[in-house]
Amino acid sequence: MPDAGLEKSMVELLELKDKYHLDNDKLLLLVGLVNLMGIINLLEVRVAAGAEKSGAGRSALHQEMAPLWGMFGGPKGRQPVDGAAK
Repeated sequence: MPDAGLEKSMVELLELKDKYHLDNDKLLLLVGLVNLMGIINLLEVRVAAGAEKSGAGRSALHQEMAPLWGMFGGPKGRQPVDGAAK
């Protein structure tokens, strides 16, 4: 038998679909974006925990998220410090 929380989440998603008249493609896009936001939040928590231990600060976040940014058209890897193109 499925978990009650899972069933509740499915019902809420279907209610949201009906409320905003979403077709299946838009609903899948919404769920995918929510999933992506969850991944980014987990990365931020992971980096913040690592920064507290090492005292690294915000630059550690950029190093951890660089591959993810690269997948979505952002900068790939580390940017040169002096701004020179490679």
